[in-house]
Amino acid sequence: MHLIGVVITDPKDWTASALMKNVRKRGAKALPFNLAALSVSMSTSDFSIFNADLKDQKFDAILVRDVGISFALEQISFKFDLLRQFEHSNIPVLNSPAAIQNAANKFFSFYLFRLAHLPIPHTVITSELKVALKAIEKYGCAVTKPIFGCQGEGIIKLDSTLPESELASKLTELLKERGVLYVQEFVPNPGRDIRVFVVGEEALGAIYRVSCKGAFVCNLSQGGTPVKCELTEEMEELAIRAAKAVDADFAGVDLIESEKGLYLLEVNATPSGKGIKLACGIDVTERIVDLLSM
Repeated sequence: MHLIGVVITDPKDWTASALMKNVRKRGAKALPFNLAALSVSMSTSDFSIFNADLKDQKFDAILVRDVGISFALEQISFKFDLLRQFEHSNIPVLNSPAAIQNAANKFFSFYLFRLAHLPIPHTVITSELKVALKAIEKYGCAVTKPIFGCQGEGIIKLDSTLPESELASKLTELLKERGVLYVQEFVPNPGRDIRVFVVGEEALGAIYRVSCKGAFVCNLSQGGTPVKCELTEEMEELAIRAAKAVDADFAGVDLIESEKGLYLLEVNATPSGKGIKLACGIDVTERIVDLLSM
């Protein structure tokens, strides 16, 4: 019987549960584990990754649902080093640690999108207050985001009509907190974005994420509502190219509608499948598990 490890942080997470259910439906054993619970022992002649639950388990493959949020550099680095070590032991890891890191880094992912000639909003990344202020003046309306962030946390909308002293004060506070500013033109939109789910080289479906009243962030974790979206050829093409740009085997690709057409906002390489299941009845975790050779 094949043993598939499922990297989780929340045992009650819908997507984690669905992944494990679909692994078991295919006659394999699913073993959930948290990277934060793993330890390493090494010497010149020995290397082992262990905890009380894993012991000497030998995985045939690993599915990564969630690595977890950490602002401690050493902890998050150690988690990705563990995933890389599994890869070095010839254990398939989906998504790969490189793909997850590519997607999670908003600066580097945008650089990869640019290389792939994908449509992205104009963005400035800087540690200089004057440069950030000039960008906001140019855009008229902008959003600032953490370069590493998730679930719509820490996204702030800034308007150039605010007094410069007020803008400078807010940006200075963010600079102290983050060390760098990620300033992006705000894309006027219908109060929603689009998430397309890609598995392998196929777009399985899409949902609108409709923001709650008075909000501009559409993430479901921020109160957004999932609504079925008819997948167009343009959405499908952009989403597949975006997932490929970060080297993801599966992904949630976020697009936004504008007067100039669709823009690519980001790729999530550890996406939740709950929203598209609720809105469209599509269980993307079935197809994710199908990527494994069992």
